[in-house]
Amino acid sequence: MEIHTSNCPKCGSVFRQNLRNLCNACIQEEYVFFDRCSNYLWKHPATHTRQLSNATGTPMILLIDWVRAGKFPSTYNQLDYPCESCQSSIYAGRLCHSCLGTFRTAALDIQTRIPRRTVAGLFSIAGRAKSY
Repeated sequence: MEIHTSNCPKCGSVFRQNLRNLCNACIQEEYVFFDRCSNYLWKHPATHTRQLSNATGTPMILLIDWVRAGKFPSTYNQLDYPCESCQSSIYAGRLCHSCLGTFRTAALDIQTRIPRRTVAGLFSIAGRAKSY
């Protein structure tokens, strides 16, 4: 029987691998931070992410991961996180409306350039049919 071990990415200690990929001490530290955040949000439901971080001492990266993963109820609708493309604040999804529109336009542009196979073995390239 093999015991798979790894180094904790937060503190560097050796631990037995688990689903969280953290040692027990770091997992417990995250639980403490999460409890602090939950208690603070219970009393101050209109708090923004930056305010929550400052009030509880929780690192922003940890908070952003939790908000992005949906660990807080949707009633706390002021919790935001950065867009993965431009870093502007968003409340849902991975991209802001501006970046989403840009990517959608680029995808449609690429889609119109790709040859499409039509009936009877013809390809349609920019509206003109060619046989192969």
